[in-house]
Amino acid sequence: MEDDAKTKFVSMTKKERPQSAVSFFQRSCNAIMGAADAVRRVAVKGAFGDDNRKTEALISTIDGMIWTGCSNGGLMQWDGNGIRLQDLQYHSLSVQCLKTFGSRIWVGYISGTVQVLDLNGNLLGGWTAHNSPVIDMAVGAGYIFTLASHGGIRGWNVTSPGTLDNIIRSELCGKEFLYTRIENLKILAGTWNVGQGRASYDSLITWLGSAAADAGIIVVGLQEVEMGAGFLAMSAAKETV
Repeated sequence: MEDDAKTKFVSMTKKERPQSAVSFFQRSCNAIMGAADAVRRVAVKGAFGDDNRKTEALISTIDGMIWTGCSNGGLMQWDGNGIRLQDLQYHSLSVQCLKTFGSRIWVGYISGTVQVLDLNGNLLGGWTAHNSPVIDMAVGAGYIFTLASHGGIRGWNVTSPGTLDNIIRSELCGKEFLYTRIENLKILAGTWNVGQGRASYDSLITWLGSAAADAGIIVVGLQEVEMGAGFLAMSAAKETV
């Protein structure tokens, strides 16, 4: 009887032991990840009927909300249970990536545009970050860095757009005459099919000579140009023979 009472007492003590901070943190992480997984399942399920609403990016913000970006440029906000709260549309082209830091959300689009939202989904501002799709973003040292599909990386202050931006813009506009100069230029643009035949001096003079005299800038585009390492090596060899 004493052994049985001792066993029961020990088991009750183990059950009444309070949860540690680590276990609580782990359960919180599991809950967030579970909610994000639920949102992804719902979003993907809805995408089968409409390719324009295909989910392209997903993030979880500090307030426990989950945001998804779609191929039609739409944004969706979800709660921790996977219930959709609102749909937003600030751009017509596909979302490529999302990033959150503090109370802000950055959205990168296939057009190269970046937009900034608050946690309620209000649009704070936007700008053209690259001339190609913004495929990823990262935050560090007070900057939001954007990565374009061509490999270019640019950094932007995490506080932009803000009150200081408007002040600087106003000052620059007021003193534009100090750092700008307007000139009228004539531009001559043409193309040469390199694959069809090699240009001679006489042919270039005939083509560009008279017209180039009045042009301030001459732009020549080359067609059917092979730029591989092997081709360049062979071309160099032919020039020396």
